[in-house]
Amino acid sequence: SHMTAQSNTTIPSAELQKAGRVYAEMLGRVQQGDMTVDFRTFRVAGALKSGPHASALETDERTAFRTIMASGDSTGALDSAKRALERNCASPIAQYDAMAAYQTLGKTVEAAAHETILNALLDSIRQSGDGKSPETAYFVVTVQEEYIFLNRVLQVRATSQSWVKKDGHFYDRLLVPESTTNQPQYLWFNADFDAHTVPAAIAAVKDGLLATTTAIRPGAAPETPALGDPPTAI
Repeated sequence: SHMTAQSNTTIPSAELQKAGRVYAEMLGRVQQGDMTVDFRTFRVAGALKSGPHASALETDERTAFRTIMASGDSTGALDSAKRALERNCASPIAQYDAMAAYQTLGKTVEAAAHETILNALLDSIRQSGDGKSPETAYFVVTVQEEYIFLNRVLQVRATSQSWVKKDGHFYDRLLVPESTTNQPQYLWFNADFDAHTVPAAIAAVKDGLLATTTAIRPGAAPETPALGDPPTAI
């Protein structure tokens, strides 16, 4: 069963320890090439064990990686991605950055290994829903997961984002162009996990009301990963 999303400030230490054990067990299996693990549970356990504000941590890591990569220091960028993986190897963003850095360095075997894990992590998001309604929203752990999923799996870019609380659940509602007609449509992402690890976000939205303006929840500013660009531009 999937772990329940709770605030890391109130979650019992025993459950945090359990998350650490689950993460370590799954990480060991993945590192041995076992792609049969429950990658959704792996993502949740990785975020839990690494502490609160998973979105903010991931955003900071991505900013650092892009800054170093833009300077032309591919080895330094790889080191940055490895530090992010040491914190949470279940982060799709960290896996993507490691893949991109290895590609830039011409190390195709290592890049392919990270791409395999990245695709499995993203597939666990794809399997969680269809994004067409709150009831069938994609389940994500962090804001960055939303944007890498949009770019790499759905190959679309959001034009706006609304923070929504509805029927006791928290969502990101993203406006994106429909792929064939280019007409606008909404995609829904269940953000319960991230909301409960960023308590200020919960207080920012009244029960049952859609956000009236595009709003990014506190401590979790998204950044489009520019996944369609060549590695040097990431």
